Amino acid sequence: MVEEKDTCSGATVKTLILGCSGGSNVGQIANNVMIEMDKKGMGNAYCLAGAGADLSGFVESARAGRTILIDGCPVGCGKKIFGRQGITPTRYYVITELGIEKRHDFHDLAEETGQAVEQIVGNG
Repeated sequence: MVEEKDTCSGATVKTLILGCSGGSNVGQIANNVMIEMDKKGMGNAYCLAGAGADLSGFVESARAGRTILIDGCPVGCGKKIFGRQGITPTRYYVITELGIEKRHDFHDLAEETGQAVEQIVGNG
């Protein structure tokens, strides 16, 4: 389980999961993985676009919490957003590094999403 207790305050620290949601199959798979991890109770899906738009509440929440960042490809838009905001993700994944090729085809993503979830959660 990714979520851990904050032993200093005794309160549970939420894990925020952010997926790139980019305009390719791997961007959508990153988003799908984020949703599956939320459904499995590994953290809460969170808005990468909010951090990218410099919205203070989103940026401060990402700084304060444990974060799992999932980019679709090596362009690393999510990682660049985090870098600009001074945020280091607790865990970082790139979907193409899991053996899934980037395409601009959004059909039949279920099998590749399952493959990515298995590899990421298996590392969890």
